[in-house]
Amino acid sequence: MARSYRYLLVGDLAFVFPGQGSQIVGMGRAVYESSARARQTFDEADRILGYELSKICFEGPAEKLNDTSVAQPAVLATSIAILEAFIESVNEKLGRRVSDGTEPRGVAALPAALRPRFVAGHSLGEFTALVAAGVLTFQEALGLVAERGRLAASRGAKGAMAAIVGLPADEVDRVIKDTLPLGNAVVANDNGPSQVTIAGDTESVARVSEALTRHGARRIVQLRISAPFHFPDMGRIGPDLASFMHTLHFREPVVPVVANVSALPHVSASAIPDALVRHLSHRVEWLRSVRYMAERGASTFVEIGAGQVVNGLVKRIADVKLLNVSDPLSIAGALSVLKERTAAARS
Repeated sequence: MARSYRYLLVGDLAFVFPGQGSQIVGMGRAVYESSARARQTFDEADRILGYELSKICFEGPAEKLNDTSVAQPAVLATSIAILEAFIESVNEKLGRRVSDGTEPRGVAALPAALRPRFVAGHSLGEFTALVAAGVLTFQEALGLVAERGRLAASRGAKGAMAAIVGLPADEVDRVIKDTLPLGNAVVANDNGPSQVTIAGDTESVARVSEALTRHGARRIVQLRISAPFHFPDMGRIGPDLASFMHTLHFREPVVPVVANVSALPHVSASAIPDALVRHLSHRVEWLRSVRYMAERGASTFVEIGAGQVVNGLVKRIADVKLLNVSDPLSIAGALSVLKERTAAARS
């Protein structure tokens, strides 16, 4: 059934945000040093969390940054800081100087010509997309992912995740079924035509990885995570996460947010908490999500966050233009590519 939206879908941009595993020591430092809005974002994160998240992002150690209870707020805060630095640069070019802090946050602060048609996040990146679309405030989302990480570390599933390159999801599903008892490992992320992520207990992930190598996988990469997400056993923390979300105010998105679990836009703000609970234990449908956005007019994908992990996946799915926004140099480069839109916004 066709869906109707409160917003008019315009433009050809999609903003996409990376998830856990994209973290790297030093991320966000360059925008912190160059952008007042990015600096405010990191400083706010430090205050909210009660520890120096910014120092861990900028200086490490990597072992601390990779711990899921730290990595989740770190990835969110870094992506939002970079988004804020991008928006600040846009508004400076347009002569729209920062006001008293009451102006809209996220993509609502951009002129219409630079506002995305869709936003989406890969795995944990969906929480960043919700902030970008105005569904949650940065403070709310940071508290939510910190609680998600804490619950996962203390009471969630234990195990590992690995990226499998060279095989599609249906083949990986078959190998898992032929190798293990039901539920010991699953395809956690369908990342593209020939790349998936598996999750499960550590022994099962190792056994499946060996079987997939024999089956023709070109490469297997163990992910820098300390808990397996999008895995059925992680669903055990769902009720606690749902209780925490009852304290938050979910607003209607200003642009469509394509959900990981359905590869379709969230139908309403009230439906989002349930989708985020299912997000713990259900597959990330990234392949279908990118195809959905591309088939509905998104022809330029802008990855906003540390590195270019998501663009690396998108380019294997759709024939679209790719831009990266991760530091002051790439922000300037993206604005140069988008200069016609910036000129249109100025006129």
